[in-house]
Amino acid sequence: MTSLQKQVWAYLALLLLIPAWFLAHQNTTFIESPVTVAKELPHFLSDPATWTNIGITLARVVLGLLLGVVAGFVAAFAMTRSRLLGDVLSYYVTAALRTPSAIAAILALAIFKGSEAGYVLVVAFITFPYMAVGLRDGLASADRELDEMAQVYHLGLIAQIRHIWAPYVAPYIFAALRNAHALAWKVIVVAEIFGAAKTGFGAQFEHAWGYMLMTEVHLWLLVFMAIVLFAEYGLIRTAEKYVFRWR
Repeated sequence: MTSLQKQVWAYLALLLLIPAWFLAHQNTTFIESPVTVAKELPHFLSDPATWTNIGITLARVVLGLLLGVVAGFVAAFAMTRSRLLGDVLSYYVTAALRTPSAIAAILALAIFKGSEAGYVLVVAFITFPYMAVGLRDGLASADRELDEMAQVYHLGLIAQIRHIWAPYVAPYIFAALRNAHALAWKVIVVAEIFGAAKTGFGAQFEHAWGYMLMTEVHLWLLVFMAIVLFAEYGLIRTAEKYVFRWR
């Protein structure tokens, strides 16, 4: 299937949501008409408060994801270079993987009393084990003979990363990053709702839902889906294609 055909099928899949939305509106109470939502969309997007709240949530996600990626890199490198560290850290990584997002959000917000650090750290805590496991598997798959060759020829750390480790771990990095990115958006909304945040996507969604402003609820959901899909297909997958353009 060509790239154009894939895009056509993707757009058709999105268009199928419109009749499904109409059908849901006619048969339920809480689903707003897509026509009504479409009419309110320009005013919603022209409101500076909308972009302020999106920016606040986006900053929390980006900072938390960056911390999670760095912590995942460090944990994966330590687990593959030391058996003792591997045994010890694997318990922490497994525990973090098995912790429900809602529980992590409540604990982080209780510990940090709803501060910005709590929102960032809960995203980092939820995403770091996925990066650690993915990178650990990538490093473990690296050719040990090439690793030994690098030591024999005294290659520097940067040269080893660029010519030996990066080709092996790059596919694992992008696979882990896609999972971590999706989880980051899910957990930040939960954290903002449980943490009674005053600003951010989750706070605005909870406010709209609490006052049964269903059109606003739908608008925030549309914006949320648009941002997540843009980050997935517009940024991460584009970067992945650029990195693997030589294939």
